[in-house]
Amino acid sequence: MSKVTGIDFTNRLAELHSLTNHILLNGSGVAAGDVDGDGLCDLYFCSLDGPNVLYRNLGNWKFEDMTADAGVACAGQYSTGAVFADIDGDGDLDLLVNSIGGGTRCFLNDGHGRFKEVTAEAGLSSRTGSMSMALADIDGDGDLDLYVANYRTSTMRDTFSMRIKVNQIEGKPVVTKVNGRPVTEPDLVGRFTINGAGVIVENGEADALYLNDGRGRYTPVSFTNGSFLDEEGKPLTSPPYDWGFVCHVP
Repeated sequence: MSKVTGIDFTNRLAELHSLTNHILLNGSGVAAGDVDGDGLCDLYFCSLDGPNVLYRNLGNWKFEDMTADAGVACAGQYSTGAVFADIDGDGDLDLLVNSIGGGTRCFLNDGHGRFKEVTAEAGLSSRTGSMSMALADIDGDGDLDLYVANYRTSTMRDTFSMRIKVNQIEGKPVVTKVNGRPVTEPDLVGRFTINGAGVIVENGEADALYLNDGRGRYTPVSFTNGSFLDEEGKPLTSPPYDWGFVCHVP
């Protein structure tokens, strides 16, 4: 079939990587959209062990690899998901790419399918284990805001030696240190809790919600500023540390 369509892509994962990080077994996604303005739907495939690939639609089910010219290979990362969306309001489709350990990367389109990475300028630099994304205008200002579902970059089940210290705080068992490091360090905040049965539970990373300024620059929104309520209608006191995998806009 690849000889007919021109699409020759396989999302490979080396066995060694799958054995040392089970999160990679969750796989990767694909994005579809007209990136060069010719009215045809182009395809972008995410890869774990290798560069991502962007295929230009030539019509009649024929495609050609345009990754090099587009500048969106994202080599050297575990890519998980991507989306095409006009984030800067100039009428063409830009690209957002998620990865394990690299968070969300942002690429602006020149209107002809050539992209420039602006991740830092867009305010999206992070090292999270990001999976999927959803975009919508949540504040009614006419631009696309961004929600990123974060999973985790690694789990304790892939760690052969982990020392977890538990102290009693206000009469309740609380995890205070992991491998001698305080849980106040950024990568440990919210990671471990103890449930009602006294079992240590590993949580996912907190998802991220960003407001767009209309030019593709994002500002994170706090989950604890009173805008988000729990099931009892009370403001959240901490971000939700779920294992974020899929998110969508209804």
